[in-house]
Amino acid sequence: MKQGKAWLPISIAIVLIGAASFYVFYIKPSEFLSEEALIEVITSHNYGAKSIEIQDVIYVGEKHVFVPFKTHSRYGTSYWVWRGGSWDLGAISNIQSPRVWKVNPQDPSSYVIVWNMDPNDDMTDFELVLSNRRNYWVSDNVHHYTPRVQLHHTVAFQSEASSYGVMSLPEDWLIFLDDYLKVENAKQPSSSFIFDFFPQSSVSFAWMPYDKNGEVTFPGPDNGSGSGYGNIHLEYMSTIPEHELE
Repeated sequence: MKQGKAWLPISIAIVLIGAASFYVFYIKPSEFLSEEALIEVITSHNYGAKSIEIQDVIYVGEKHVFVPFKTHSRYGTSYWVWRGGSWDLGAISNIQSPRVWKVNPQDPSSYVIVWNMDPNDDMTDFELVLSNRRNYWVSDNVHHYTPRVQLHHTVAFQSEASSYGVMSLPEDWLIFLDDYLKVENAKQPSSSFIFDFFPQSSVSFAWMPYDKNGEVTFPGPDNGSGSGYGNIHLEYMSTIPEHELE
């Protein structure tokens, strides 16, 4: 009898833990934060106190929201994630370059490219580039060669309305990445390579900004800052030297 009573608190604890887990992982997210709440959080991270303008609220998944904002003459991006039963700030930045948000790191079709940059500069469009480095090596007397791959996509950038944007990866990029993953996973069938795909691979994202004359120009100001909070998968797109473009 005593043994049965001893199990009662344990059983209750198991039920409570199970209920909490169900709530955290399966309950649909609540309504997103109000503009006032967004401004309060962004202000608390020292991004333009009392001068913040929320430009848009864009869902990129049921539990992921992109919020571009403006303060004085600076343009910023914030990334929000539903976790632990609430909407949390995953990352924030006012660095003037696009980023890749890997909403589900295991599924490239869920990736989006996002940006929010000063539309008053000379930049009229920018080119996005997906690259795979050329490589050659010998292992166990077997010669291996990986060809260079470079895929391009141009984005128009000409007005206040297009200071920010969210786009899925182009279809030809997804076709390449799907084939690439199949080959790499076949080489390492027992690994979790797909989860760590980009950090460990030869594939990278880059961009190049251009003015109306086709000359390279960068949106300003050129300095900025960014911070991440928790488990969020973001990758800055660095520029690529013109001599490396093919």
